[in-house]
Amino acid sequence: MRVRRTNCKSITSMAILLLSLAVPAWSLAGGPGDGAAQHPDQSVQSPASAQLSEEILKRSTAFFAAPPFMTAENVYEDLVKGGEQGYFIVSLQSRADFARGHVPGAVNIPFEEVTEQKSLDLLPRDKKIVLTCDDGHRSMVASLYFNQLGYSATTMPLGLSHWNRASSAAPYTASPKYPVITEKKDAVPGQKLPRVVAKAVAGNELITERTRAVLKSGRSLFMDRSELYREAAKDGGKGVFVVSIQRPEDYGAGHVPGAVNIPFNQIASKESLAKLPKDRKIVVVCYIGHMAASATLMLNQVGYEAYDLRFGTLGWNDETEGLGKLKAFMLSMTENRNYPVEGIKER
Repeated sequence: MRVRRTNCKSITSMAILLLSLAVPAWSLAGGPGDGAAQHPDQSVQSPASAQLSEEILKRSTAFFAAPPFMTAENVYEDLVKGGEQGYFIVSLQSRADFARGHVPGAVNIPFEEVTEQKSLDLLPRDKKIVLTCDDGHRSMVASLYFNQLGYSATTMPLGLSHWNRASSAAPYTASPKYPVITEKKDAVPGQKLPRVVAKAVAGNELITERTRAVLKSGRSLFMDRSELYREAAKDGGKGVFVVSIQRPEDYGAGHVPGAVNIPFNQIASKESLAKLPKDRKIVVVCYIGHMAASATLMLNQVGYEAYDLRFGTLGWNDETEGLGKLKAFMLSMTENRNYPVEGIKER
């Protein structure tokens, strides 16, 4: 994670810790051992399909190396109270929810409309775009997409759930403290990437076409923790393939049972994708569900059926040491700041 603060007079020790998490020297977990993926797919991608996937992965690499965040506290102090002009706040709420209450100064672009040209025309190229939504998850999906297009976009973690919970249509709820394990599970390399079909072959047109296809599919990109818990109990969890993108040391301290570890800044490599099955639901788990949300979009862009576990490891079990050095900071983001919101008055 990276917290962005402009014209900072001081940076808290917690923010420094957050910065330290952004670009660690993460290693890949690999090797035999996943009984559900013992037979690599021998199918071969067409040259055109491989080219499309490579374009998407190339544009995603920098983002996944250090995904950008700006805390609600910084948004409030610097933008809402401080009036800094180098930012452009976007709310991805539905129009109805936006009308009821949103971060002051935000422009409304409903999440389902982010790929429309009228929406892209609203975005400035010379400002940092700060994305807000109900819980931060859709903001991270949009953040990857906008950064793939060349914009500079950051996300406010936990969204309105942390800013002002009464205005969130999908607030954080207390962790059920599902079990976690520390045993490592390896993924089998050698899988081939899915076949991707698109009219566009490169550039922003390709990114937008693939993103629009994902968003218009009618399938949610998010999976609730209770659903994963039920899925994992069916047939030994054969219907889902869980990928933890925690740091290896945090994965080793506690992760969702059955998850393999592919560290976050490696998820956009073909070597990492070669460990993922094409015939199962892939559930991506991170710390609070945000980095996994952007990874989920990328995986769907290149042809997988992937889902983001809402609220990540924090929502699964907020007591685990798998939350790492920033455990206290992440827990603080579940608090309600009760910052002011704006609404649209009815005429």
